Amino acid sequence: MPTLSICIPTHDGRARVLDRALASGTEQLRADLRERVQFCVSDNGSRDSTTAVLERHRAKLGEALVTHRFEADVGFTTNLLKVVDLAEGDFCWLLGSDDTLEPGALATVMAILDEEPDLTGITVNRINVDDADPPGVMHDDPRVVPPSARRRYESAQAVFAELALLQDYISTQILRRTAWQRAVAKLGQEGVAAGRAFPHIPILGAMVVEAPRWRWHGEQLVRHRIGVAAVKGTFPVSPAEYIIKVTHDRSAIWAAMFGVRSSLYRAAMSSARRTQLSPAMIGHFKLQPEQTLAGDLRLLVAMIRHYWRLMEFWTQSLPALLVPHGFVPLAVRAKNMLRAPGG
Repeated sequence: MPTLSICIPTHDGRARVLDRALASGTEQLRADLRERVQFCVSDNGSRDSTTAVLERHRAKLGEALVTHRFEADVGFTTNLLKVVDLAEGDFCWLLGSDDTLEPGALATVMAILDEEPDLTGITVNRINVDDADPPGVMHDDPRVVPPSARRRYESAQAVFAELALLQDYISTQILRRTAWQRAVAKLGQEGVAAGRAFPHIPILGAMVVEAPRWRWHGEQLVRHRIGVAAVKGTFPVSPAEYIIKVTHDRSAIWAAMFGVRSSLYRAAMSSARRTQLSPAMIGHFKLQPEQTLAGDLRLLVAMIRHYWRLMEFWTQSLPALLVPHGFVPLAVRAKNMLRAPGG
């Protein structure tokens, strides 16, 4: 029967959420899963209480917890590659240290692997939780999520067409370890580095091209931390600057994989625009207190540069991008008044 390694890269300032991430998995270790699941953590030079957190969990897990510590910050890419190198399982579940597994997630994934042990990888669904509104949850745009609750893909084109955007969420990816290792060797340091803040994307892309036996599972198995605090915990920039960076990185990766004139590139960029450049999301960026007119201009120029090929960008996103951040509260109030009864 296939075995599974939960691979968690972490860094300074994540001790509390790492504790939560590990607990969300260890609490699901039924007797029949204990011999099949291990936890791997690579610590990227933290200076907080991460070591103490790991020792507490080691007391419960014993040899089922494998750890490594870099004494200095070596960057996310090196840390991610290291945590997979620690793994011994047939499959690895990449889990961000500030995310958690939903109850029953481990048993669900192990059942899928038992049914389809030939898979190269699985992409699962997630729940989004904003730091500013802990009780509330948000779901991904239904136009981005595949229409079927569970689907097996047998062609790279089908995988890229429906899962390209979803595969940049690290915590929702379960992959065959040997396929990952072959992809890393094939890409080399330069190829992996092309992923910038998302080094797993070119690796997953190479895996799909080599063996496109992929599964989409629509059940929400991961609780994904989003919002301003989550962004600042990873990238010390404003949400608007963050979206500029990730859009540039995604566009470059997909362009290298598909070519900018391909239908796959357009489909992936269209999915990204619907999710992260909707008028509501643009308003969210501009409502942040650190946003400036210069930031408005940088956001506008960057988005035109990457999305100009899409007609829906010009009709749906551009009008919101042209509104200066200082006028956004007025626009929101006006919109709410029009929606009110009798408005």
